[in-house]
Amino acid sequence: MLSSIKGVLQPRRRRSVASFGVKTESALDIGEGELAVITYTSAADKLKVFSLFIHEGLENGDRVFYTYPDDEGASVREKLTKNGVDVEKYESNRSLILRSVSEHYLTGGGFDKKKIIRRELELRDEAKRMGYKHFRDLDDVGDLSFLNGQWQKFMDYWDDGDWGIPPGSGLGVLYEPFIMELTAINVEGMSEEGVRSVLNAFGGGKHSAARLIDFLEYSHAFSKRVGVSHGELLGRRVLLEFDPASDYESVVDDFAKEALANLEPLYVLTRSISSVRDSLAEQRSVRFVLLSASASISKSISPNEIVLPADNTPLILDSLREILRRYNDENVFLVFDNLSELIMCVGFDKAYKFLMYVVEMVSSKRATALFLLNKSAHEPQMASQMRGLFNNIIVYEKSRLETVKTSSDS
Repeated sequence: MLSSIKGVLQPRRRRSVASFGVKTESALDIGEGELAVITYTSAADKLKVFSLFIHEGLENGDRVFYTYPDDEGASVREKLTKNGVDVEKYESNRSLILRSVSEHYLTGGGFDKKKIIRRELELRDEAKRMGYKHFRDLDDVGDLSFLNGQWQKFMDYWDDGDWGIPPGSGLGVLYEPFIMELTAINVEGMSEEGVRSVLNAFGGGKHSAARLIDFLEYSHAFSKRVGVSHGELLGRRVLLEFDPASDYESVVDDFAKEALANLEPLYVLTRSISSVRDSLAEQRSVRFVLLSASASISKSISPNEIVLPADNTPLILDSLREILRRYNDENVFLVFDNLSELIMCVGFDKAYKFLMYVVEMVSSKRATALFLLNKSAHEPQMASQMRGLFNNIIVYEKSRLETVKTSSDS
């Protein structure tokens, strides 16, 4: 059967496929002059996050200053190296500076915020003089045990006027294009009120330069809704049958959040005008493959968007094949929105054959895919045929998600 499908869908000649301008490297995607505040617990694979942020900066010609909790001193270099950072090389040329929180924040056993601010400003000025593109300040303060858990002392340090801004502004350190700041806090032992107070002290994410990333909440945002772990979700092809009158976009949003929180690239095949695209528009690390009825060729329209003709299934397959090739050694998440519109565009028979080939193509533990189907748009027999391609089926209607079929894809 598969060979006959290939005869219909495989290209008869080589086609030019538009590619994305920038490969997805880090789900954090911190820009110039921005601050990201990460809350995490001991269960989070934070070194995977930090290593990407560090490696990205060093390769880009940035200086990276990384402070880490005292109890990680014996392992931090080993873990960074394991995650692809050439620690020995970059420490030797001073592009990478590693300090424990006590080494950086405690002088003579005490916390002198004025001295600490002067020291860090000097490091930044030195980086500018030496010609670095940016100063990446990765500050993992852990559970603030070096301050006996007194987080308010740390926030007072952030809000001090010596940074060059009026104290009390709620902006923290001076945001300028040269600075890229990532602050991480272990909230495992904090009360809910304490966590909320810390995040509010960072501006609550309301300031345009500050973003809050909750790894505790998002790392299993979708998988917990369907009753599996993140590891068990990987490699599954999931059919989401939805009621178009519902807020089904929230399910796709959780799927996207889980991918990005685990630093796994996400590609979304959708239309240029769609509620799914609108709901994910603020997630800058998402890559969109936009299917257009008016397009005749493939073209890139931005670093994270390409346009493909909606009725050219071979070209769509070429683009999908290129995505999977690019991430051959990594986990990649895919969203197909929505199958009902594809059926209306190319007809059921062609859409069904296309879907059979796609499901076969993404049958890898490295690819996790969510397919959307408007359950009320098709005759029962058509819907039944589509369901037959999936081992995992969920239904969302009346703001309720129900799992109707589940199995690990082989």
